[in-house]
Amino acid sequence: MKVIELPSIDLSEQNTKLLSTLIIDACQEWGFFTLKNHGIKLEDVQVLFKESDEFFKLPTEEKEHYVFQGNDLPSGYSRHTKHSHSEDSFSRAIKEYYDIARFPNPDIEKISPAIRKRLPELKMFFKQCHILSLKILDLIALGFGLSQDFFSKYHSSAEDFLRFIKYMVPEGKEHTEDDVDNDSHFDYGTITLLFQREYGILQIQPPESDATADWVRVSVDKEVISVNVADTLQFWTGERIKSSIHQIRIDPRIRERQLIAFFAIPDLDCPISKVSDEEDGKNAKTMTMREYRRRKMACLP
Repeated sequence: MKVIELPSIDLSEQNTKLLSTLIIDACQEWGFFTLKNHGIKLEDVQVLFKESDEFFKLPTEEKEHYVFQGNDLPSGYSRHTKHSHSEDSFSRAIKEYYDIARFPNPDIEKISPAIRKRLPELKMFFKQCHILSLKILDLIALGFGLSQDFFSKYHSSAEDFLRFIKYMVPEGKEHTEDDVDNDSHFDYGTITLLFQREYGILQIQPPESDATADWVRVSVDKEVISVNVADTLQFWTGERIKSSIHQIRIDPRIRERQLIAFFAIPDLDCPISKVSDEEDGKNAKTMTMREYRRRKMACLP
């Protein structure tokens, strides 16, 4: 499979105009890019991966004490098993994830003690991710000639959430090159920050490709953060930047992998109308983020 390196953005660059241009170009070409010199220390990320390890190693019955209860804001534990449609019906990787939301004041009683003991570090990490997502949104706004806080002023972090993710192929089960370990999808929200370890398992299709185009594997460096445009931002910018479809596929030689993702979501009462309509002076119907989310959810199978 072809391996690509996404456009890499160095946030130590002092030329804001250049930075915004580079990010806009990457968002238009791929809908993805990587960040280096982003200000989040590698050792801080590794601490959270260790806490994630500790949680996912707990017995299933203990993890199920924290099962997601289906609230509007993701919070809690979920487990999904994918099955191939081949005659042999071999199991694909089991996907587990644990969502934490409502920062800086999450519901402590609903957080596993395995993670709760690192709550100060978790809160700091969440805050750093939120600040970084606002910086990216500000640079995108400037790249379109908008006021710097055009997008970021509607991101109080009330709807953001952090997700610990684990993919694991059960012992005794075959895992082939053709087994995709989660359904191809677009992210919801505006910006997603993805933290990986030493081995890349993310695959994407270029925004302009058709549904039959080959998937490409994204190379990974644990020093960088992968960033992708999510659906809400594509809509908000009048589709001038793209939310790219992506999926997870683990190499058959590797039995498990973990990720940490931060999802930036606008406030639910945020008014959303396409930037292009505003600039053209059209009287486009404005909806709130709450209404937009309702429409998106109604389209899900």
